[in-house]
Amino acid sequence: MFRRMMLVLVLLGFGITQAMAGNVTYNVFLIPEKSVDQTVGKISQQLKKEQLNSLYSQGYLPHITLYLTEYPANHLESIKKQVQQLASQWKPFEVKLDRIERTKGDWLMLNVERSRQLQRLADSATLAVEPLRAMDPTLPGWVAKYPGKLAAFKRYGSPNVFINFQPHITLLPQSDSNKLDRFMLRYGNGFKPLSFKVLGIGIAKVNSNGQAKQDLATYYFKQ
Repeated sequence: MFRRMMLVLVLLGFGITQAMAGNVTYNVFLIPEKSVDQTVGKISQQLKKEQLNSLYSQGYLPHITLYLTEYPANHLESIKKQVQQLASQWKPFEVKLDRIERTKGDWLMLNVERSRQLQRLADSATLAVEPLRAMDPTLPGWVAKYPGKLAAFKRYGSPNVFINFQPHITLLPQSDSNKLDRFMLRYGNGFKPLSFKVLGIGIAKVNSNGQAKQDLATYYFKQ
C-alpha cells in the first residue's frame, strides 16, 4: 500500500511539473542568404519614413517559416534531431521574393513565390515534427479572418501547412492602416522581384507574433 501511494504521488508530481512547464512555441524556418538582410534593411528604411518600426529594425531575424506551432517544453531535443535529419537530405536552392503584400489584418509581408521544391520541403518539415507538437495550441487571432485555415490548424496545429502554406518574410505585425496606405503607394507597389538561395533550417523560440531575435539551432544544407 505504501509503495502504491508513493507511486501515485510521484506520478502526480510529474503531471504537475509538466503542467507548470506549459507549452513553448517554436518556429522551424528557412535561413536565407545574407543578401536578403540588405533587401529587408532597405525596406525598413522606407517604413521608417512613414513612422513604421519594422521587425528587422527591432533586431528580429528575417526568416521563412516552414512550420510554426506549440510543443511541450521537453520536446526541443527531439525537434532538433528531426530537423537535423531533414536538413541533411537537402542542398541550397533558389527561391524568389515576388512582391510586398499587405494582409487583411494590416500586417506587411515580403511574399515568397511558392515553388514545387519549397512546398515539398515545407510538407516534409511538417510531417517530421508535427507528431511532437502540443495537442492544445492557442489559436492565433488572425486565423479568424481566414476561415479556410481553421481546419488545418485543428488537424496540424498550424494554419499555414500543405495547401495553405504561404511562404513569406514578415516585415510588420498589425500596423496603422493609413501609414501602410502611404508606404504601399510610395514604395511597396513598386517592389522588384528578387531571387536568392536558402541555406538551411533553423529552430527558434518565438513571441506571440512568431518572431525571434536568436535561433536555438541551425542546420545547414549539404553543399
